[in-house]
Amino acid sequence: MEEYIIIYTPYITVKGRRIYASSYGLKAFKLRIPKDRYKAK
Repeated sequence: MEEYIIIYTPYITVKGRRIYASSYGLKAFKLRIPKDRYKAK
């Protein structure tokens, strides 16, 4: 079973443009990232 890291972010970047969660009626986007691909900043 693969483990995931859950991250909440107010925006995501797609093709160099920021897409804000607030424009979709959300406070934040929920991202599920496999633990082996996650790198802490």
